[in-house]
Order: sequence, then C-alpha cells, then structure tokens
Amino acid sequence: MQTGEEALLSCCASRAWAAGMAAGGPYSSMEELIAASRRVWWQETPVTGWLEAFAAHPKIGDMEGLRTKYGGAFGKMSEGEQAGASGASDEVLQGLADWNARYEARFGHIFIVCATGKLAAEMLQAVQQR
Repeated sequence: MQTGEEALLSCCASRAWAAGMAAGGPYSSMEELIAASRRVWWQETPVTGWLEAFAAHPKIGDMEGLRTKYGGAFGKMSEGEQAGASGASDEVLQGLADWNARYEARFGHIFIVCATGKLAAEMLQAVQQR
C-alpha cells in the first residue's frame, strides 16, 4: 500500500513538498488541500525542492518521453495536459525539442508551462518568447 507521501510524489517529484503536505494532512476539503499545497510550495519548499520537481517534469512536446519515462499515473496526467502536442507536425515537435534544449542550457532546468488547452505551436511560441 502506498503512503500519503508516495501518493503525493506521483503528482509532484519534490520530496520536500510531498513531506510537508503529508505532515499536514489529512485535509478535510479540496480547498484546504489546495491552500496547504500553495503554502507548502511557496513558503516551506526550498529552491532545491523546486529544481527537483522541475527535473522530474516531462519536457513539453516529448510525447514518447512521456510514455517511456513517466509510464504510470504521473505520465498519464502529463500526457493529458500535453494533449495539444499529440497531433503536432514533426517540424513543430523538433522546434520544441530544439528550444527546450536551448532553454535548459541557458537556465539550468527545463522549460515548464501550463500546457492544458495549448496547441504545440502555442507552447513553442511560449518557450521562444521566454
């Protein structure tokens, strides 16, 4: 059986965040859970915890990587979030791969954006602008 902390790690790979959330639970409502999540993330999770979460996050547009590296629940969540990239042309997906690499080389972590509802071309434009 999975612990609360293990379950939390399936949606965010920051061990500091998951430990803080597990320590504060159980939560009586979704609103309380979300408020605690925001507090723990912004006030209690060190930068190293953020970078840990970023490092585990799938790269935008890498649909094969989503399936291979993140096969479980986390992969399904991310694949659903990035559904707008699933029908993208090879040219747009290659652009995402190229710009993701440029972003990571410049900033030291992958490009992250809320991909829900965005087409691959919109995500490419977002990484190019950032």
